[in-house]
Amino acid sequence: MTVWARLTWQAADPAAHTAELARRLGADLAGSAFHVVPWQRETPSDDPAQGGRLVFEPATGGAGTDVISAPDDGDAALRLAGIGWATVELDRAETELAEWLVAEVPPAKDVAEPLVGAMARPRRTDGLPGGTLVLLEPTTEGRLAASLVRDGEGPCTLYLRASAGLDAWVAAAHGRGATVSAKRKGPLGTGVLVPGPDRAGPHVIVVA
Repeated sequence: MTVWARLTWQAADPAAHTAELARRLGADLAGSAFHVVPWQRETPSDDPAQGGRLVFEPATGGAGTDVISAPDDGDAALRLAGIGWATVELDRAETELAEWLVAEVPPAKDVAEPLVGAMARPRRTDGLPGGTLVLLEPTTEGRLAASLVRDGEGPCTLYLRASAGLDAWVAAAHGRGATVSAKRKGPLGTGVLVPGPDRAGPHVIVVA
């Protein structure tokens, strides 16, 4: 049996959130690798977060896609390169998520992820969208720490790969007035953060 998880982005107003995210990315999100869905309260006091949240929904026998957009402008085309998983302890998270991870020899090396203030351990996956799960443990009181405070452990970051290269994508983003961070080297290569409305995320990183 093929085990598969669908990635959703919960938001208070899915239509408005999709439009804003498409503006930030310069992408048509119809048919993308994740779905923006209505906020689902987990407790009575679980009010919608300003930026929404990422959620894995388990499923079986599925086949996902890594496509985010395939617009006419090739500079804007994006694919899902991986998903960042917030944790307070890399080793424990790796053990708990072992059923999703592909055994690697030698073991994956930890590298800095300065765009969210974390130490990262990228692992190939079997059955999760994007093919890579980047375990993220906070090293500063930065964006990842804010994600953990608000949402606890779980998916918190989208890594998107620019089909035409990072420089071309950044130039296109600047051309449409979008805000992006300075380039920094991280677990999936050099990338930029595309800031959202909430420091706690979810975070979007576009990589070369």
